[in-house]
Amino acid sequence: MADDENALHEKPLEFFASIANTGGDCDGQAILPENGHFRAWCTCGNWSVKVDTSDEGLRLARIHTRSAPH
Repeated sequence: MADDENALHEKPLEFFASIANTGGDCDGQAILPENGHFRAWCTCGNWSVKVDTSDEGLRLARIHTRSAPH
């Protein structure tokens, strides 16, 4: 997959529109800036954490999706 086709490079609205009707619980995770920190969360609605760096958010999102039921 070319870099310009990677979902991580989509605009937020494109990303969420692309996962809105897929039917899975953990279809998308986001790491967004929030008051000098970052908020990492999942579309399942069961996971949301405050982290200091986007890298930490990404690491925790990967752990979350591996532990989520499929």
